[in-house]
Amino acid sequence: MGRDSRRGAGMQSVGSEGAVSRGRKRSWRGRILASITALLTMGSVALVGVSGARADTMETVIVTSSGTLSPVTAVLDVGGTILTQYTIINGVLASVTTTEAASLAATPGLVVTQDVTVNVQSTAVSTGPHTPSDAFLAQTGAPQVAQAGDTGQGVTVAVLDTGIDNLPDFSGRLIGGVDLSGGNNPFQDDYGHGTFVAGLIAGDGASSNGQYSGEAPGANLVSIKVAGASGSTDLGTIISGLQWALNNESTYNIQVINLSLGYQPTKSTVNNPLDMAVERIWNGGIAVVASAGNAGPFNGTILSPGDDPLVITAGALDDMAQTNVANDEMTDFSSVGPTSPDGWVKPDLVTSGRSIISLAAPGSTIYNDYPSAIIGTSDFVGSGTSFSAAITSGAAALFLANHAGDTPNQVKAALVGTANVGPVGNPFVDGHGALDAYAADNASSALNYNQSTAGLSPTSNGTTVSLSPTDSTVDTWNGNAWNGNAWNGNAWNGNAWNGNAWNGNAWNGFTFNGNAWNGNAWNGATWNGNAWNGNAWNGNAWNGNAWNGNAWNGNAWNGSEWN
Repeated sequence: MGRDSRRGAGMQSVGSEGAVSRGRKRSWRGRILASITALLTMGSVALVGVSGARADTMETVIVTSSGTLSPVTAVLDVGGTILTQYTIINGVLASVTTTEAASLAATPGLVVTQDVTVNVQSTAVSTGPHTPSDAFLAQTGAPQVAQAGDTGQGVTVAVLDTGIDNLPDFSGRLIGGVDLSGGNNPFQDDYGHGTFVAGLIAGDGASSNGQYSGEAPGANLVSIKVAGASGSTDLGTIISGLQWALNNESTYNIQVINLSLGYQPTKSTVNNPLDMAVERIWNGGIAVVASAGNAGPFNGTILSPGDDPLVITAGALDDMAQTNVANDEMTDFSSVGPTSPDGWVKPDLVTSGRSIISLAAPGSTIYNDYPSAIIGTSDFVGSGTSFSAAITSGAAALFLANHAGDTPNQVKAALVGTANVGPVGNPFVDGHGALDAYAADNASSALNYNQSTAGLSPTSNGTTVSLSPTDSTVDTWNGNAWNGNAWNGNAWNGNAWNGNAWNGNAWNGFTFNGNAWNGNAWNGATWNGNAWNGNAWNGNAWNGNAWNGNAWNGNAWNGSEWN
């Protein structure tokens, strides 16, 4: 994807000045390096890299500042080139060498983040044990909301994705957009994901003669295209897309933005530039809905920006193609909290995400690659938390159409505070439960969401509203067991949480999440009983020769029987 696309509306380009600065410094450095090389050659001295150090290479990074130091000045001072200057965050997209990046990262007040690849969060075909369906409508109660006269009319949802085809389902309601992917057409979906997402949010059924429609069929749409035919983009382009949305909020009356994409974060939400950007969007009056990710069922797999405590993060349940939410199951791919590395409780809620039907984008990548997923003449079937986020965005539009002027905090409070009991009742898996758009639409607008450190305390007139799966567990949720020392203390934030054991292969692998971990052998008497805590554990047999000797490190331990 061309870097020129980053210099779109609302962004300032200072690349030429940076390029001049780089040229001068390179020339000066080049003369010195040439002199050093000549001296070493004459003296027959071999120059060997220290500890296998590699040659300096170019890389693209996002540099943000948390203080008064200008990231523009900082990048130019080390000899880097500015590609994009952001206004949504105090940061820039820059081209630097590895040495320059290290120098910037070592500067107090600056954070350097790689401009990593970000992918849309879905699979192209059905992964469910049942026939494809649109049961999500009945499960969320959207038709009941429509019967009461609310279809999301007047509310605009911005879809930051692969573009939206201008299909009959969106006639007169696809009101604007921008293409930051280099394709110059936000209404051409070359991959097929953005159109599918938009259909779940606001399709009105015109393409299928009324057979399949979306959650809020009267809502307006804005297409912010950040990815082309591959379905992949990068971090810097997404931030540019969010900046465009904020700059055009009043022009299109953007009240919700859908982000059905993500990447595995390595930084705290405090320092993550994408999280910083979505929080700026949120505080600017736009509710942000993000997909949890498809990296489940392992703990710590919530993707950014779904890891941010403010945004509404949607995970995927399996509605089993039926209308009764009591029969729902969790999918095995939906990402699971707590978030890494912060430990936020995510996702916020769950809704349908397996084998659901929405609009196809004819000629797109997934349309051509998966002909078996085509439904009729205009639709497609897919699975993923991308689509759970889309349904949630539609529900947010329904709520805002009936609660004009409500803040993102109030939108989130209504959606999570009225959710049905989830399939498993685990806040790290199904959040506060299953989305109920009808209940949310009829919720009092007095609900407010307290942006506390835990992000879990919506209040109504000073009274705590239960966000637990059931009212009977509200004390456990808000009480000492949740907020006490065990949660916030050293055990949670210490080395064991943030260290290699948490983030390494052993944590994310199958052995950790498999039957051996959760089964009887782990929780049973053998673990907690005398054999574990007794003399045999702490005694000579553990610390003695038998532990450190050949039998431990030998072939029997590392061989095929163990692994």
